[in-house]
Amino acid sequence: MLRLRDCLRQVQVLLCGFLLMSGTAAGQAAAEAVPSLRIETGSHVAPIRAASLDRDGRYAVTAAEDKTARLWDAGSGTLLSVFRPPSGAGNDGKLYAVAMTPDGSVYAAAGWSSGNDLYLVRRHDGQIIHRVTGLPDVVTHLSFSPDGRKLVAGLWGRQGVRIFASADAWTAARELPGDADYSDEVNATAWSLDGKMLVVSSADGFVRSYEATAKGLQRLARSTPAGTGVPFGLAFSPDGQTVAVGAADQAQVVLLEAKTLKASRTLAPPRSSPGRSLSVVAWSTDGQRIYAAGSWSNDKGQFAILTWPDAGRGEPSILPVARNTITALHAARDGRLLYATADPAWGMLAAGGQALLNVGHGLLDFRNQRSRFRLATDGGALSFQEARPGRSAEAFDLRQLAWAKPGKDWQAPRTTAAKTVVDNWFERQNPSINGKTLVLDAGEWSLSASVARDGGRVVVATNFRIRLYDRNGSELWRAAAPATPWQVNLSDDGRWVVAGFSDGSLRWYRQNDGSEQLVFFPQADGRRWVMWTPGGHFAASPGGETLVGWQVDRGPAQAADFYPVSRFRAEYYRPELLSEVVGKGSSQAALAALPAIAATPLGGKAIRERLPPTVRIVSPDVAPTSRGSEVKLQVAVRTPVDAPTTRLRARLNGQPVAVPPLASLRTSRASDNETIYEVPLALPDYDAQLLLFAENKHGVSPEATLLLKRPPAAVAEPASPSLATGSADLRPALYVLAVGVSKYQDPSIQLEFAAKDSTDLTNFLKTQEGGLYRKVAVRLLTDNGAKRDDVLDGLEWIRRELTSRDVAIVFIAGHGVNDADGTYYFLPQDVNIKALKRSGVIFSEIRNTLVSLPGKALFFIDTCHAGNVLGTGTRSLRLDTTAVINELSSADNGVIVFAAATGRQYAQESSDWGNGAFTKAILEGLRGKADYNRSGRITHKMLDLYVSERVKALTEGAQSPVTIVPSGVPDFPLVFGQR
Repeated sequence: MLRLRDCLRQVQVLLCGFLLMSGTAAGQAAAEAVPSLRIETGSHVAPIRAASLDRDGRYAVTAAEDKTARLWDAGSGTLLSVFRPPSGAGNDGKLYAVAMTPDGSVYAAAGWSSGNDLYLVRRHDGQIIHRVTGLPDVVTHLSFSPDGRKLVAGLWGRQGVRIFASADAWTAARELPGDADYSDEVNATAWSLDGKMLVVSSADGFVRSYEATAKGLQRLARSTPAGTGVPFGLAFSPDGQTVAVGAADQAQVVLLEAKTLKASRTLAPPRSSPGRSLSVVAWSTDGQRIYAAGSWSNDKGQFAILTWPDAGRGEPSILPVARNTITALHAARDGRLLYATADPAWGMLAAGGQALLNVGHGLLDFRNQRSRFRLATDGGALSFQEARPGRSAEAFDLRQLAWAKPGKDWQAPRTTAAKTVVDNWFERQNPSINGKTLVLDAGEWSLSASVARDGGRVVVATNFRIRLYDRNGSELWRAAAPATPWQVNLSDDGRWVVAGFSDGSLRWYRQNDGSEQLVFFPQADGRRWVMWTPGGHFAASPGGETLVGWQVDRGPAQAADFYPVSRFRAEYYRPELLSEVVGKGSSQAALAALPAIAATPLGGKAIRERLPPTVRIVSPDVAPTSRGSEVKLQVAVRTPVDAPTTRLRARLNGQPVAVPPLASLRTSRASDNETIYEVPLALPDYDAQLLLFAENKHGVSPEATLLLKRPPAAVAEPASPSLATGSADLRPALYVLAVGVSKYQDPSIQLEFAAKDSTDLTNFLKTQEGGLYRKVAVRLLTDNGAKRDDVLDGLEWIRRELTSRDVAIVFIAGHGVNDADGTYYFLPQDVNIKALKRSGVIFSEIRNTLVSLPGKALFFIDTCHAGNVLGTGTRSLRLDTTAVINELSSADNGVIVFAAATGRQYAQESSDWGNGAFTKAILEGLRGKADYNRSGRITHKMLDLYVSERVKALTEGAQSPVTIVPSGVPDFPLVFGQR
């Protein structure tokens, strides 16, 4: 499998290439950086270059080339916060080093920036508390002393190591004398457990040891021990007597005497692996095990961690864990081992080597997909992966904004056409066109190439750029690659260059000038996707609009803000525009054809004028819960001057929580235009997740999160309320509003099973009374009983009846449409299509009801039925429930949404089933078929799994239901299963 020479011969070569590509970073910073669009999947999307743990192994932090550092719960793998340094185009903002203080309160992160900055970041909210700037070169490695009071930074070039000290919890730091006597970059640093010694490895071939004192570093020894090759990773034995040294260019580990740096033993893998290295090392805290990894792999091509028992005297065991180079190893005090990879992924192993966690990335991998990387003639559809079970398809049609099957005439990349030949292009530095060698930059490797159908042009993708040439080898244009481009192709109509990148994105470049016009990001699950233009207009699948967002920098000493594109849905969600870009030839031409959309200001500068607030919880970090207790949150809110905050909102496990009006809260002023509010909160007596939001005239902030955890003594499961005797019945009530319209007043839009679907579902749910629910209250509206006023009355009924302990289900089946403005309407029985605003049920009525419900809320929507609803002469109507689904299921609205179909699909019904496919699958699942583990209860996650697979099977893949669960909403039982 292609590994780009194992990430271009390890980290230092990759880093060298990046520096050569961009030259100096000085002068790249702008007075006010323009907001930029960034992919956000909840994990890294570029190689992880460093990782660290706190002393107790509670938290892991990872730093990557995607310009983020991410803090994780090392026990569960939950993402806790994201640090986004100020960053710009190219390398600016990429992080290569990270280290956490032993107590886990702060971490340091550094990489490429205009000022060669080193950031000290508060753990729980990802905010910069101090910045060291003006270092002489890029930071390549960081490590804290065991007492957390000193920080060593290794530098690129010939700048050596710098050491900093802090007595103020890293809100300030002073530099101590270090060592600049190096002839090449620093690869790694490591401290002895007592904090008295430091060892440093360098690409100049030396390992250096230092005494660390209050006055700085005093060199003790410098050596090039035999067998170390180019020394890289370092790890002290717990007794401080021995240092394990990994090598960037060899598959072995050398043990050195700490005082003399003389080699005492060499550890080798059970077999040789030419060209592979063991570059990172760790030593277990009990001193018994030595770990090493890097680009070394087993016979099956799996990248593995080697473990030597008995302090290196035993035979090594092999633990395959990764699909790409392993870039970091850290041993926790309890015996667990943290590892990180360039895949990008990270994980935790138990002391015995068992896998405890593996946190992957969810990115599509375009490597080795060349024969499947096929373009339609006009570039408007693309296949990019092999078919796998569970995925909707292996191709996507941009014109229909839908998953598709590849066309037989779609073209894979050519290497020859019309007497033009591109040669020597695969992992080479000297590709050629018709025998003429192309001149690439230092460190630049060709990875993919394609020849146009007429042979007139050739595109070459390198690790740095997309380059277009004519048949004579003359370069026509070049474009910087945002990530490694694994595949590239040319559309046969001569208009498009399409490339697939390591960050999972597919990008369309205009062939005549190389300008990027469109980006498509599909998730590997084959369900979620998002597409956007450089100006910020986007289209997305249900759940897909959180996959990209705007990073807004706040200056060189502040962490950047991030807003998912969902926060700008009202103005920038424009699927009708996105479907026209390829056909029109550019995003500008597509805009010109849609004048109403063209009036929307484009780009990052316009985004700055539409920013919602930001909110973060200053304290506490984690709140213990107990019955009747209260906590006072210190909440920092920042908002644009011209759009002040109007209110705070909160949800606890997805349910709304009352927050006092802003005017009644105690406040204080903080730096950077932040206001600190003191917010009282009543704590539940169960584990929960609190999401806090701030709102202004532009919208709602991204959420701030607080974990509420019971003390260990209180974790015992309470008795089920249904079994309690002699006390109040504490079971919830279930309220069901079910609307189904089959027989419309308009004879042209009749359906067969919508009314029956609603009836069948309510009949089943009534059987749950006396079991999971103390009562089940139903309002069923079908056909003549489902006129517009009836539906509005039903919404008012469920809003009035529900309490915070209860569960609400709203089910609607029938027709739904979007008007010319994209506004969604449910069509009641008495609808007049030509007077939609007066006779339809506008989505805002449904939304306002669902988001205001005090209890748990679920919305089942089955309104994408085929029929003559679009053939009534009202050409402005269309069918797309995506925006409805995404809005309701956002974290601030908290509604679990089950949708019968995605995007522009039609929901199917059949007399063979006696229901619509969606309702048939729901009923089967609730009656017990979704109870895969035979627990006796059906949760919403279990129902989702069953319904998604069952509907696809019933409709032979023509209909793909989707369930979106807002962040912060835990899984919970819906019904008792019946088999």
